Amino acid sequence: RQAFSDMPALRRLIAPGDSVCNCIADTRDFVSDAERRHTEVTLTTALYGAALAAGASCFIQLSTVMVYGFDRPHSAIDEDFPAQPRFSYNRIAWEREQALMRDYRDALPLTLLRPSNALGRRDTSFLPGFVAAHRWRLFPLIGSGRWSFSCIDARDIGRCVAHLLDQPARGVEVFLVKGYDTDWLAFKTTLDQARGQASYRLHLPKTGMLALGRVLEFSRRLGARPALSRFSVSVLSTNTLFDDSRIRATGFAPIYSLAESLAEALP
Repeated sequence: RQAFSDMPALRRLIAPGDSVCNCIADTRDFVSDAERRHTEVTLTTALYGAALAAGASCFIQLSTVMVYGFDRPHSAIDEDFPAQPRFSYNRIAWEREQALMRDYRDALPLTLLRPSNALGRRDTSFLPGFVAAHRWRLFPLIGSGRWSFSCIDARDIGRCVAHLLDQPARGVEVFLVKGYDTDWLAFKTTLDQARGQASYRLHLPKTGMLALGRVLEFSRRLGARPALSRFSVSVLSTNTLFDDSRIRATGFAPIYSLAESLAEALP
């Protein structure tokens, strides 16, 4: 963060004509809004400003599908679906995009890349919790577990960023990208196969889990880091399908399957 407060030093790191890819993010579930906003918005806009002043040729921002919130149809949505952020995580991700839009100048083309739920070796979001439960031969499901979602291997995200660097940069562009569609029951089956053991479905009521998440959120005031929140319950109990036809029309295609993602990500 100190580096981002030293604008001259930051500009010196960027040469005229460079492409700048910003992957900075605070992915922790429980962190203060002020701290998340500093990382997501303040540092991001500082970097865009430095790239603009240095004469960079394009700026690619790794964003998130969380800007859409959870009030979505069962069918796949595309980039034009209106953002409806509800929780602070969603809202601040949307604020970051809006701040970049406000700071945008024609001299520095801006690309916003919104990958679907990512799986990778350094995943700290939902996968560690599932693996911990799986060691006890349990697989927690919200309701029936038949919630469909789009997912992508972290390596395919990197490939997509590299692909965008080869595309002509023009104005402001927004792209969704996904690797594959699945649901939690298929995810369970693939995890069983990857870990070589069967697990038992643990069905949990959505209403009850949302209520429990609300209660646990209050423990943050005491310095605790609860394992459950209304946000995490919503992630696990909403159909989150995406249509990434726009990026595929440029020639990009993912190559990793769910099984390959888990093989890479599992400890």
